[in-house]
Amino acid sequence: MKQKFRSLPAAVQVAVTAVVVVVLAVVLTVWRHNGSTYLTGFWDNGSQTLVFGRMLQMQQNQTSPGGFMGVYTQDWSDEQNRYWYRDNTPVSPQDFQAYTHQTGLQGWAFGVLNKVLSVFENRGEAREIILYNINSMLFYAATLLVCLAVWRAWGPLSALAWLCAVVFAPWPQRGMKDLYWCLWTWLLPALAGLLLCAVTRRRGKTPWWCYLLVFAACMVRCMCGFEFISTFLILCEAPLVYCWAGGDRRAWLRRMICTGFAAVGGVAAALGAWFIQGVIYFGSAAGSWQNLTGAVTSRVSLTDDMVSDVSVAQVLTRYFVEVDEPLLQFGPLTITLKPLIAVTLLGFALCLAVLALRKKPLAVLAGPALVWVLSLVAPVSWMVLSKAHAYVHVHLVPMLWHFALVPVSCALLVWLVKTAITAVKE
Repeated sequence: MKQKFRSLPAAVQVAVTAVVVVVLAVVLTVWRHNGSTYLTGFWDNGSQTLVFGRMLQMQQNQTSPGGFMGVYTQDWSDEQNRYWYRDNTPVSPQDFQAYTHQTGLQGWAFGVLNKVLSVFENRGEAREIILYNINSMLFYAATLLVCLAVWRAWGPLSALAWLCAVVFAPWPQRGMKDLYWCLWTWLLPALAGLLLCAVTRRRGKTPWWCYLLVFAACMVRCMCGFEFISTFLILCEAPLVYCWAGGDRRAWLRRMICTGFAAVGGVAAALGAWFIQGVIYFGSAAGSWQNLTGAVTSRVSLTDDMVSDVSVAQVLTRYFVEVDEPLLQFGPLTITLKPLIAVTLLGFALCLAVLALRKKPLAVLAGPALVWVLSLVAPVSWMVLSKAHAYVHVHLVPMLWHFALVPVSCALLVWLVKTAITAVKE
């Protein structure tokens, strides 16, 4: 079956894959009720208020304040915008204040989509549910594309484990519909890295447009919000590190460096767009620069006393020890962070022992081990880089374990068991 599929023309393979991904994304969204306003609960509904305010402005043909930046009501971060949106309440620019600490691309994009939907559906609540469904389907589609890459690297059971680590994870189930955070954009840099590796392996070289996609993926992600960006930049490089461990290391190191420049270039481009927005909004480059640097320094602290007295050790203790949120839930059974890490490390140790006893090459573990380490370093990087922001946002930060420690651990546990069993049988 696999050979027959690969014998088809490349365009047909892409078309068939796209259809399957879209159908599965729709099925998963409907099955898990991710488009529901209330059944799956909310994740950071306060930030989502920005998008509802921006959509409401655009629907009523208003352009200020804030350009395509998000807007709050005068009461900071309440849910008034959402209620106004659901009721199609007339508003004026004086009802809002701009949120200038992000570019707000998602607010503009959903605003355009909302205007299109309003031609066919006048009820705000119905449009809200449609937008939630679309956002959730996009997240599932991005996840399924990652699962496809996992299938090719570690087998179908590992890909299924990765998917289950999303379907049965409370945090992504609540958050994937969120119109502000747009979790599917969190996967764009990783998908760009995976595509670069796939094309390079097939062609034997890396086309220039692969680096352009890395640039675009990181730029789009940052234009929807700069929070957690170190996590996404690391995950963008993770597929290349995996290839580096099992291939021509000099060539893959060069590709890793080029990918890094492309990714950082995307971040810089997003910062440039944010700065230009600020110049237009504040009326001067100085005002824009002050706003930009103020937003950054309020989140990122490289020393213990720059922003907050909290230390890196305190932040890591909070999320490794104190916060014991369920990361996976199968009915009454829940799995938290510490058991998941312990079981994964035990799996590596047992597989290593079996390979050593059977005198099999141990190098086969290098690539998966590096990917797992990076999947742990990626969320931790934000806790270290932005300790002041991370320490107080307990309602946000645990989501980072799903990008990508939780699914990587689940997929690797399956692969480790399969590798050990194969070594014993041989």
